[in-house]
Amino acid sequence: MPTAMIRNPELDYTDDLGASLDGAELVVLATEWPEYRQADPRALAGRSANPLLVDCRTTLDPEPWRATGWTIHQLGRPGK
Repeated sequence: MPTAMIRNPELDYTDDLGASLDGAELVVLATEWPEYRQADPRALAGRSANPLLVDCRTTLDPEPWRATGWTIHQLGRPGK
């Protein structure tokens, strides 16, 4: 994050996953880092303005996310 802050100081940064979702219209997951892979969809439900998640790495089990109200799209995996 320090490098990103230097290159893009106009953006907001946070280490808190929940806070990063507050008011989001779209959530894009583009990493396989464990802290995102293991995120609890129940704890994150209701944080975003629109519970729409694009999992670019097909990292997440989509069913728990869908069960908590998220619409999840995963690249390379047919949607339901």
